[in-house]
Amino acid sequence: MRLFGREKTVSAPERRNAPRVRVDCMAVLVMPSGNIAGRLFDISDAGARITAENPPGKGCSAILEWPWGEAFCRITWTKPGMCGVEFDRPLLARVLQETIESAPAGLRLIYSADPACTGTGTDPGAHGSNPHNPSTARPRLFC
Repeated sequence: MRLFGREKTVSAPERRNAPRVRVDCMAVLVMPSGNIAGRLFDISDAGARITAENPPGKGCSAILEWPWGEAFCRITWTKPGMCGVEFDRPLLARVLQETIESAPAGLRLIYSADPACTGTGTDPGAHGSNPHNPSTARPRLFC
């Protein structure tokens, strides 16, 4: 150990068992306290990320349902507008493959209140858009 020397940084090990694939389809978290509708953002055989207006808290158990499958899961993390789930057992390969083939991600809409991110490249207030009001902010496309 050197007093003023830099320590080598050790990268954190990957926590996921399998890489996630971006998808986009409707999904529902079925819970005893009530269903939470959202969208499947990405998926792997071991877990998924769901976007929802009010995601459930970490540690909650649920059944994740989407058009091509369903799985028992546990919420492993949560942030405003999204959460991550870990499946109780790995998804069947055919269910995962059908989901990936039937629900490709493509471009996604986001809304920004930042005047520098209006997506038009022109005046932030142009075209009737008020970037300081999220309800009138112009949508931008991203991948």
